[in-house]
Amino acid sequence: MGMIQEFQQADKERRREVKQLQREVANMLRDFMAQARERKAEVAAIAKEAAAIIKEADTFVKELAKGSAQRASDVKAILNEFAKGDVQRASEVASMRAETDAMVEDLTKGSTQRRSDVTSMLRDLRAQAPERRAGVATIAKEAATIVEEADAFVKELARGSAQRHIDIWGTAPARKMAAPPVEELPEEMPPEEAVVEEAPVPVGELRDRVFAYLADHPDGTKLTELEEEFSLARIQIAKVVRALIDDNKVEKRDMLYFAI
Repeated sequence: MGMIQEFQQADKERRREVKQLQREVANMLRDFMAQARERKAEVAAIAKEAAAIIKEADTFVKELAKGSAQRASDVKAILNEFAKGDVQRASEVASMRAETDAMVEDLTKGSTQRRSDVTSMLRDLRAQAPERRAGVATIAKEAATIVEEADAFVKELARGSAQRHIDIWGTAPARKMAAPPVEELPEEMPPEEAVVEEAPVPVGELRDRVFAYLADHPDGTKLTELEEEFSLARIQIAKVVRALIDDNKVEKRDMLYFAI
């Protein structure tokens, strides 16, 4: 075998190595994409669970409140009937009234405590959501860096193969080796934004209107009230409020928003 045949054989081996590296890089990218999708699915599941907990807790508290009011009404009716009896009946009624008041007070305290527990749980879930999103963003950034490094590595290999072809034949190869196609990582997007189509709204005018509304309500306004007032989806009105907060025109205290 002559020198040219040896170089050709070596070049074929190098090309096989490059193709193998391309396949490995493509597999790595698919793995990172799958991990990113799983993290997004986890965030969406947490948000869905939190919404279900809020709904169940609210229903539970309302049912307790209705039950307590009904029991109080029933007991008062019974006490009125017993009050028509003798002194012994009156004493029994007084005892029953005290027990009933204690029971109603305990139920009221329990409802308040449950509402407080649910609020604390929701606050914790909301505090964890940015950390989960930050983790997904970090994975996406690392995957993008690996893509760039792999692409540069493949290009270097391709340039090396082209140079060997020139050294042997005196001309550049007819076809250039292209890096494997890489699917771009989608930008992170909260679950609500993935399903809601925003209607085109003049942003500047809308900010002024929202700020004017908050200024006219110095006691604070909830986000749900702004939704109803301007007939907009939660994600749209939230973006406007965040923009006003970034401009130091609005501040948030607990669940209320105030104009500064």
